[in-house]
Amino acid sequence: MTTENTACNCFTDNLERVKNHLIAQGTIPEGAKDVEFKWRDQTFSLSGGDRAPVNPRVEFEFRAPKKGGGHAKNLRKDNVSIYANYCCYCGRKYGK
Repeated sequence: MTTENTACNCFTDNLERVKNHLIAQGTIPEGAKDVEFKWRDQTFSLSGGDRAPVNPRVEFEFRAPKKGGGHAKNLRKDNVSIYANYCCYCGRKYGK
């Protein structure tokens, strides 16, 4: 899957910057094999078009109130994804 949209390549550029930084820093040892860098939470849009290749996820958790008072013993955990209308790096508005 490509990480570029039609008018900016910010995601590809920043992924390359992270890769170069980790290699230069020594986090990825010299001579390492099968090194792969990719965005987490990549999206696949059936409608195509101009869009961000990843959608950040917001995780949340809470203890629900009980009917008789107090709160549940267990935490309820969930998450929501955010679909970007603008590039988070250069601010360009995505088309439809």
